[in-house]
Amino acid sequence: LAANPSHLEAVDPVMEGIARAKQDILDKGKDGYSVVPVMLHGDASFTGLGVVQETINLSQLRGFTNGGTIHIVVNNQVGFTTTPD
Repeated sequence: LAANPSHLEAVDPVMEGIARAKQDILDKGKDGYSVVPVMLHGDASFTGLGVVQETINLSQLRGFTNGGTIHIVVNNQVGFTTTPD
């Protein structure tokens, strides 16, 4: 569990790094991904821009990959672009 201090998703790459470090410590080999990160996003914070997109872009580089992440996007309807409807 990694605390996110704001809606800006700043913790995403930190959590990916935590998962990768735990995998390296457990050392199950090249294909032995034994830790699966699960991220919970608000709908306004998962836009495909900013730190979320950069984290996804880096996810397949050697040394950064962790075998995959489960992203749960919750429609919290509190984003800056949400209409009153």
